[in-house]
Amino acid sequence: VSQDMSRIAIGTTTGIVIVHQRRRLVTEEQRQQQQTKHKIEPRHGTYAYFMRGAHEKSHDPDDYLLMHQKKQRLAEYDVLLRKFRYGDALDKVLTTRQPHVVIAVIEELGKRCGLKVALSNRDEESLEAILSFIIRFIDNPQYTPYLIGVAHILLDIYGSFIGQSAIVDELFTKLREKVANECNVQRMLLRLLGQIDFVMASAELENTDEQR
Repeated sequence: VSQDMSRIAIGTTTGIVIVHQRRRLVTEEQRQQQQTKHKIEPRHGTYAYFMRGAHEKSHDPDDYLLMHQKKQRLAEYDVLLRKFRYGDALDKVLTTRQPHVVIAVIEELGKRCGLKVALSNRDEESLEAILSFIIRFIDNPQYTPYLIGVAHILLDIYGSFIGQSAIVDELFTKLREKVANECNVQRMLLRLLGQIDFVMASAELENTDEQR
């Protein structure tokens, strides 16, 4: 019997020696190590090396993996801007009902000197869309600087056509009232701010006199 009890030798009367060896249990980890050890790496440049699979780890330090990047799909108004169809781009972005996106397109049209082109040659329906947007957001401080410029361009282009469409006349009237109300509010706030400054200055003078 061997020391590790894995082999046993038996002698017969005829002089024959019989050796029995115990079967070793191989774990899954050992089996994988043996398979990896006996796996033959295909040579570089061969068909087997090319077809080894995308998940095969590279053992060559000079090898690198190219990642495929999906091309970002442009919005319809961006496509129209690239085609210099400024009026159609403005009409399309107005349908999104996202004010920050509309303002971004208006700003881009201004950079391209295409805002007047986009606002020209409009019918009653397309003019109603842009005027309604201006009326709704012109008192928003975030959008006011952009929409004031758009309103001035619209008045320059279509001011002589006032009186020819009841819908357009009503929208221009609402715009004038909205701007007038906002101006009144700003004047009231300025007066209130002046009064606050006066009260604070008076209180500061009184504190100075008391300290003396």
